[in-house]
Amino acid sequence: MTPYISTPRLIVYELTKDPSFTADNLVEQIPNILSESVVANLPPHFHEIANTKQAHAWLELMLSESRLFVVKSREGIFIGFIFISENDEKEKHIGYLLAEAYWGKGLAYELLKAFLNHVKQAEPWLVLVGGVDKHNIASAKLLLKLGFQLRDSLDNNVDFYELHLN
Repeated sequence: MTPYISTPRLIVYELTKDPSFTADNLVEQIPNILSESVVANLPPHFHEIANTKQAHAWLELMLSESRLFVVKSREGIFIGFIFISENDEKEKHIGYLLAEAYWGKGLAYELLKAFLNHVKQAEPWLVLVGGVDKHNIASAKLLLKLGFQLRDSLDNNVDFYELHLN
């Protein structure tokens, strides 16, 4: 599989629904990645993924509703995901997560900065929108650092940030 992007510490691959793709090793790691702390501020379908059967179902759901990118360390360990909604041709919603063991090391910034630089050149998208639970201050700060701006929202639980890519 060809990398979508790479950074000094990370490699990102786009997963597809291609039947030749085997995700066995990834499926085994999903319950570790989606720990209680990681999913605390995420929608319900991210919660309680405790075994490979649930992980496989979760992976199938994610592939059916988004473009899904898997993040690996340079050592080959699956450590996270980027999700891009397929709802609109020009405006996409972005989601991202890293396993808790990889927090606080600047990896999310490294990952998203490289991802954003790549999509500005390679994708026809005009706007990326990230929804952040109001309790997830670190994620909100990260999006602001990357140039996203707070969007007006009527949602009491989630703030939305947008980045114009052109």
